[in-house]
Amino acid sequence: MTQQWIRAACDPSIAGGTAAHIDAHVLSLVDGRGLAADIVCTQVDRSSTVATVAMTARLVGPPEQLDGVEITTAETGASGRCVRFPGQSGLTGVHSIAEITAASAIDEVVAVGNQVTPDILVDTRGFLRPEYQDGRLVLLVEPAAGGMVRPIEIEQPHQCCGGTH
Repeated sequence: MTQQWIRAACDPSIAGGTAAHIDAHVLSLVDGRGLAADIVCTQVDRSSTVATVAMTARLVGPPEQLDGVEITTAETGASGRCVRFPGQSGLTGVHSIAEITAASAIDEVVAVGNQVTPDILVDTRGFLRPEYQDGRLVLLVEPAAGGMVRPIEIEQPHQCCGGTH
C-alpha cells in the first residue's frame, strides 16, 4: 500500500487542553486504534482565532476515525515536531551523526551556532525529537561537554502527570 499523510485537528479539550500532554495523547490514540504510522508530528495550528494543536502522520495502513480528532488528507511535506519516526527506538546513548542518519529516518543533523561533521558524537540522552521540515527529518543539536553535541529538545522539559510521559 502507498503511504498516505493525514492531518488531525485536536479538539481543544483533548488531553486536558494542555500542550504538555498532547504528544503522549496523540501517540496513544494512534496506537490504540492500530494505525500503522511510521512518522507522527505535532504542530500548533494558528489558522483560527484560537491556536490548537494538530497532528500529522504518515500512514502505512488505512486511516480510521479517532475519538476527539477530525482527520483529513494532508499534503506530503508536513512540518512539526516529530514524536515518532523509523529507527527512533535504537537511538539511545552516544552515536556519531553518521550512525544516526544511517540507522534512522533522520536525514540531517544541524548544529545551532556550530558546524558538525559525520564523525561528531551525539549524546542522545536517551531521546531524540527531530523536526519534519520540507519532507526531511532534521535533528537540531547544540554543543555539549567533551566535544560532543546533544539534542536541543529534551524528553521532559518539565515534570507533569507524575513523570508518566
